[in-house]
Amino acid sequence: MAIYEKTNSCHCFACGVSGKPINVAKLVLGDFKKACEFLHNSFNIPLLSGDEVRIKQEFLRQRARSKNYLYFEKDREHVELSSLEPYLKQYERLNKAQRLKLLYSFIYRFSLTTNQAKKKAYYLQRGIEKLSLVEDLGFLSYKDIKELESLLLKNFPLEDLRKFKVFHKEKEAWNYAFNVAVIPNFDLYSNLLTGFSLRAIDSTYKGVKEVNINCNDICPILPFNLTYAKLKLCEKVILCEGHIDALSGGQYYKQDGKALFVSFGGAFCIKEEVLTLLKGKKVFICFDKDEAGLRGQNALSKSLSLLEINHSVLTWDNHLGKDLNDLLKANQMSSIKVSKE
Repeated sequence: MAIYEKTNSCHCFACGVSGKPINVAKLVLGDFKKACEFLHNSFNIPLLSGDEVRIKQEFLRQRARSKNYLYFEKDREHVELSSLEPYLKQYERLNKAQRLKLLYSFIYRFSLTTNQAKKKAYYLQRGIEKLSLVEDLGFLSYKDIKELESLLLKNFPLEDLRKFKVFHKEKEAWNYAFNVAVIPNFDLYSNLLTGFSLRAIDSTYKGVKEVNINCNDICPILPFNLTYAKLKLCEKVILCEGHIDALSGGQYYKQDGKALFVSFGGAFCIKEEVLTLLKGKKVFICFDKDEAGLRGQNALSKSLSLLEINHSVLTWDNHLGKDLNDLLKANQMSSIKVSKE
C-alpha cells in the first residue's frame, strides 16, 4: 500500500481501496457518522465548535448509552461442546451468530489437528519456552489449507464462507496466507470462537504478518487469552497489543492465575463494549512503546476512564525494547514499572 503524505491519502494495490482517512474509516465501519466518531475518539481530532468541552461530554454520554456493554456473569453456565457434528446437521436452523461461531470453531479445531512442529519452533525462537502457553494455538500449512477448503465447502454454504470473511469474496478459496498460527478469540460462555487471528510465521512471507478475522457487528470479540475460567480467577488484567506480548508476560510471570495477560490484536482493535468485563479488576495497559502503541494507549486510557475503570500504565526504558517480547528476549522483564503519570 502506498501512503501519499502531501494529500494525506493512500492506495492499496492488492484490493484497490483508496482515499483519505475518513474514506478508509467509513469503508471499515460502514457509516460516515461512525467513521467521524472513531477518528475523533482514537486520534483526539478536535471538534469544530467553540464549545468543545460541553459538546464532547454530551457526545460521550450519548455514545455510552447507545452501546451494548458486556458484564461478567460469574454464575452463568459455561457450555463445553465436545463435538460440532450435531450442530453442523442443524446448521440451516441456526441464527447468524450461531453460524459464525460454528464456522470459526470448525476452522480452529481443524488447525489443532495438524502438525504443530513449525508453530512450536516459531514461538521458541520468540523466547516462549513454556510450550504449554501455545497449546491453544493452531497451525495451518499450505497443504492443511487445501484440505480445509474442501471440508469447509462440504459443510458450509459458500455464501457464509464469504460473508464471514473466510473465503475470498469472488473465489471459492481461502483468503489468507499459509504457514500461519491460529490465535483464538473465545466466546465468554462457551468453548466456541467468535473470531480468530492468523499470524504468519514463515520468514519468507512479505505480506501482512497478522490479520484479525471476525464480524464484530455479529459477535463481540474478546481479547486473546480472556476466557470465562481465567476471568473468574484473576485479580489483575494486563492489556497488551499483540498475542506474542501476552505470551511473553505469561512466560515471565508466575502462573498462579491471579495475573492475566490478554491482547487485542492491535493498538486500535479494542471495543469499549468489552472493557466493562474488567470492572472490579486491577487493570494495567502494556502497549508497545512506538508511536502507534502510545496513541493506542492514550485512547484506551480515555475509554477506561469514561467507563470508570481504575487502571495504570506499565512502562520501561525504550532503549531496552519496544514491547514485552523484546524485553523477554533481552532478559529485561524486571525493568517494567508502573508509570507515575
